[in-house]
Amino acid sequence: MRSEFRLRIALLLLVWVCFFLALFVSALYRTGSTVDSLAVVQYIVIAAGFFLALINLIFLLRTNRSVSILSQAADSIGQGKVRALTQFYPGQYLYPLAKSIRKNAERVESYIQTITEQKSQLESILDGIEEGILLLNAAGRIDSSNRAARNMFSSIPELKGRRPLEVIRSPELQAACVRVLANEIHSFHSEVTIGTDRFYHVHIVRVEQSTEEYGAIIALHDISELKRLEKVRRDFVANASHELRTPLTSIKGYTEMLMSDESDPEVRNSCLEVILKNTDNMIKIVNDLLQLARVEEFDNTTDIRPVKAEEALMEAWKACEPVAEQRNVIIENNLQPQGPMVLADFDQLVQVFRNLLENAVRYSPPGGKVEVFSHEQEGKVTIGVGDSGPGIPRKDQQRIFERFFRVERHRGREAGSTGLGLAICRHILKNHGGAIWVESPRKGMSSGSIFFFTLPTTDQREPDQAGIARQ
Repeated sequence: MRSEFRLRIALLLLVWVCFFLALFVSALYRTGSTVDSLAVVQYIVIAAGFFLALINLIFLLRTNRSVSILSQAADSIGQGKVRALTQFYPGQYLYPLAKSIRKNAERVESYIQTITEQKSQLESILDGIEEGILLLNAAGRIDSSNRAARNMFSSIPELKGRRPLEVIRSPELQAACVRVLANEIHSFHSEVTIGTDRFYHVHIVRVEQSTEEYGAIIALHDISELKRLEKVRRDFVANASHELRTPLTSIKGYTEMLMSDESDPEVRNSCLEVILKNTDNMIKIVNDLLQLARVEEFDNTTDIRPVKAEEALMEAWKACEPVAEQRNVIIENNLQPQGPMVLADFDQLVQVFRNLLENAVRYSPPGGKVEVFSHEQEGKVTIGVGDSGPGIPRKDQQRIFERFFRVERHRGREAGSTGLGLAICRHILKNHGGAIWVESPRKGMSSGSIFFFTLPTTDQREPDQAGIARQ
C-alpha cells in the first residue's frame, strides 16, 4: 500500500515537471532566442501555484484516507471489533493518533474480556445455587433468572419480561415487590405455596441499578422437604401417643377392676389376660422403636456378606407360619433353587422378610395366597412379596413407609401390628444400598399388593443346604 501511494505521488510530480518545462520552452519560442524575463517569472509563478495546489491535493487525499481509516476503526471498535484498525507505521500521517486509538482499543478489548469472564463466572455461580433467583428491573419485570428458577417454573416457556404475579400466584408477593422497588421497604420475607405440595421461603431485597432507579432480587428456597418432615414428626408424635395410650388405657381399666373385685377368680384371670396382652403389645412397640433407632444409626461394622436369600426367607417363614395357618393363608416360595445370592446382613434380611410376610398374611383374606419371587438384573436382585389383600390406595403408597402410618388403622391394631415394620424395612434396605417400593393393585388385578425390594447381588453360588423346606 505504501509503495503504490509513493508511485502515484512520483507520477504526479513528473507530470508537473513536464508541464513546467513545456511552459518554459513555449516562452522561449514566442520571444525568439531572447528570454523574456517577465514571461518566465509569470510562468514560474503559475507553475509554483499549480505545484502548491498539487501538494495540497496530495495532503488532503492522505488526510482524508487516514481519517476514513480511523473513522471506520472507531466504528468497528464501538461494535466490539477491537482489532479492526489497519496497521499504521511511524512517519505516516496521523500515526500518533492511530497509535493512541490502537492502545485504547487493546485496553477496551481487555476490559471486555474481563467483563465477559466475570459475567460467565457470575452466571455459573447463580446456576450452581440451589435456590431460585429472579432479577427484577426498575419496571418490576423479570430481567434474568438462574437454572434453579427456570426448573421451578418449567411450565412457563419464558420468564423474562413477566411480572412476579404471572409466575407466582401470590398477590402478597407482588405487592411486596412493588413496595421494595418503590423504596418503601428494603427487604421482605415470606412463604408461598406453588401447586399443592411445593412450599418456598421467599426473600426479596432491593438492589441499586442507577442513581435514581432500583431493581430487586427474589430468592426462592424450597422448603417442601422440611414441611414434609415436620408433618411426619407431628404424625409420629400423634400416632406414637395413640398407639401407647390404647394399651395403657386397657391396662389401667382392668387394673382398677381387679382392685375393686378380688372375689371372682374368673374375672381376675380375664383381666390379667387382657393386661398381659396389652403389655406384650407395648413391649413389641418399644422393641420395634429401638430396632428402628439402631438401623437408622447404621454402622459400617454390620456383618454384610454373601448370603442366600432363600435361607433368610425360611427363617422368617418359621415365625410367620402359625399366623398363616390360623388365617388359612398359603405362602408360596418361588425363589430360584440355587439362589439368589445377595450381599446382606443375614439377621436384618430375615427381619425384612418377616415384616413383609406378616403384613401380607395379615391383609390377605382367608384362603388367600402369599407368594415370594425374584429376578436378577444389572448387578442387583429384585425380590417381590405379593398378597391377595384389598390393596393400597395410590395416595397412601408414599406414606406407608412412615412410622406408625396405616391405611386402615383398626385392622392393624386388631392383628397386633405396631405400624413400624415397613419403616424398619426401608432403613435396613437403604443401609444395604437397596430400595423398597409397592405396586398396588397388582397387574391384571383390581386388588392385591406387591412389595418389591432390591439388594446387591454376587456371583458366588452355594449348593442347597439340607433341611431347607420348599413349598
